[in-house]
Amino acid sequence: RAVYNGPFKVINWQVEDKIQLVKNDKYWDKKNVKLDKVNYKVLKDQQAGASLYDTASVDDTIVTSEQVNKYKNSKALNHRLTAATFYIKMNEKTVPEFKNKHLRLAIAQAINKKGYVKSVLNDGSLASDNFTGIGTAKTPDGKDFASTVSSPLKYDTKEAKQNWEIAQKELGKKEFTFTMNTQDTPAAKIAAEYIKSQIETNLPGVTLKIKQMPFKQKITLELANNYETSYAGWSPDYPDPTAFLEIMTKGNAQNNTDWGNEEYDNLIKEANGSLLREPDKRNEALQKAESILLHDAPVAPIYQKGEAHLTNPQVKGLQYHKVGPDTTLKHVYIDKSIDRETGKKKKSE
Repeated sequence: RAVYNGPFKVINWQVEDKIQLVKNDKYWDKKNVKLDKVNYKVLKDQQAGASLYDTASVDDTIVTSEQVNKYKNSKALNHRLTAATFYIKMNEKTVPEFKNKHLRLAIAQAINKKGYVKSVLNDGSLASDNFTGIGTAKTPDGKDFASTVSSPLKYDTKEAKQNWEIAQKELGKKEFTFTMNTQDTPAAKIAAEYIKSQIETNLPGVTLKIKQMPFKQKITLELANNYETSYAGWSPDYPDPTAFLEIMTKGNAQNNTDWGNEEYDNLIKEANGSLLREPDKRNEALQKAESILLHDAPVAPIYQKGEAHLTNPQVKGLQYHKVGPDTTLKHVYIDKSIDRETGKKKKSE
């Protein structure tokens, strides 16, 4: 149990409807908190946020990829990049063929990720070949950790086909069919169809079937290890590569792929123990661990999550975070002297 003394406190939480916060009068730095209250609206319809923004009912909302072009000239449109990465989990327990490393590599290399983030997402997301997200952590010499690990999982149709041909020989089969679980939203369907098209086009003989379901059901099946492949994602809750890498250790509840690597597990164990006082050696161990994971490819990285927002230009001091909580609201205030439409200072009457 954790106890917090934050700038705001929850006074009303109606599940799947709204959350209401008020200024905390017992907060140590309350004199610097300018907002008296904050209202969150929970929306099931992904398109609804923009309508609420247009009627001045909300000050900040995420907009869908289809809506981005509509607001491209708006002063309110902005993009943020989170550290969350999305990937295809391949379950070796229910699909023995996934024990074949070349099959896993072929799938990971067969998807045009840059095309995906540009044509499907269109929201500031980045194509990703790594597991750990950019912006998660820095190395001891100040570089971004994710950028220091070279990945073999770049989009490469030639390499993908070569790996598929090796897998065909090793598995003794020319054709392979598998199912991918994804959410039951229109956006998830478009995303899955793109991935299906890429895999089936670039790996002749491979068939991908899409199974849409509510998010809770998808997660339940993952945790029960009862799926073939699942379109999944992970967001780090603290700024260290282990926030990602630890979930792929053997026995971790999130590693429901049945993949395991003893060297990988030992490197993570050392990073969390004996190397904690040796930052350079610890960083090397974590780089090596990520490299092992990518070269074994139990998951196929697709993208790092961005978000397209409409934010009222009157909102000042809003801080977004890549890791952990989405935002800090402590320093937010509303500047009524700014015009909501133009984002410029209002002319004095």
